[in-house]
Amino acid sequence: MNETTPIVPAAATSGMVDTDERMDGHDVVSTLEHLATTAEDGAKGFAQAAEHVDDSRIAQVFTELGAERARFAEELRAFIATRYQEVVTEEGSIKAAIHRGWIALKDALTGTDVHAVVAAAESGEDYALEQYNEAIEKPLPNDIAAVVSRQRSAVKAAHDRVRNLKDATE
Repeated sequence: MNETTPIVPAAATSGMVDTDERMDGHDVVSTLEHLATTAEDGAKGFAQAAEHVDDSRIAQVFTELGAERARFAEELRAFIATRYQEVVTEEGSIKAAIHRGWIALKDALTGTDVHAVVAAAESGEDYALEQYNEAIEKPLPNDIAAVVSRQRSAVKAAHDRVRNLKDATE
């Protein structure tokens, strides 16, 4: 598909925002791709964090949150594939790879310091929440906005849970 070809939803939707406010299909796909990448980055980051803590309870929380993020990424990618006939790859972002590398470096310098790893995970959650907050401010089609809003609520709950874990490990 070339850059001038507009992306049109695969099926007509009655739940879209007013035509004057609706995002261009390319912008919707770009937003969803970015969130899918953010969710995949979170899944990878939580998996790595779970490996770097000696506390099995915290490792289990990270494993659960990572699985949730993987489901979010799949849900967003499925939306893109079925609604816009686009394929999103599971690459992860450079910023997240650097962040995961920072967790590894922090672990190397501090051993398996639970507080340091949880603090690094909270930093990742700060980034994820920021991305979802930006996305829900966009004039997405209503059905997509509902999915993004639901995922954002779960990311906020996870952020708060990780922050509470960090506070408990001080």
